[in-house]
Amino acid sequence: MEKAWLFFSWASKLKRFKHDQFTCTTMLDIFGEAGRIESMKYVFKKMQEMGLKIDVVTYTSILNWVSKSGDVDGAVEIWKEMRENRCFPTVVSYTAYLKVLLDNKRVKEGIGVYKEMLESGISPNCHTYTVLMEHLVVSGKYQETLDNF
Repeated sequence: MEKAWLFFSWASKLKRFKHDQFTCTTMLDIFGEAGRIESMKYVFKKMQEMGLKIDVVTYTSILNWVSKSGDVDGAVEIWKEMRENRCFPTVVSYTAYLKVLLDNKRVKEGIGVYKEMLESGISPNCHTYTVLMEHLVVSGKYQETLDNF
């Protein structure tokens, strides 16, 4: 992580190079995986200041790492911000958010997100179904959960 940051910082000083959404999102992921959430947020803020396009991949990455750090409410806020900025979720982002909600016992919200995904015309994939199955196994509320989906 430190070497990646040093290289990232060095490259940003080059006259013939400018970071884009891809290089910044990669740096966000590196910080997120290392648990350096404040550093990740710093890069995200810089992306915004630079006027870089912030797409669903970037938002999903931030949502994932913020939730893994234990900040579920922060992940919910990222989801809201993404939607407010008219950045439309994909099956990957819906599934990531669904996992955050179900893993943190926010089942009603998760059900709402799942239904929204279906209503928007996005079909679940194998990973979506895996998230749902894991929830059913862990919660022990198989029939109750199925009745709501």
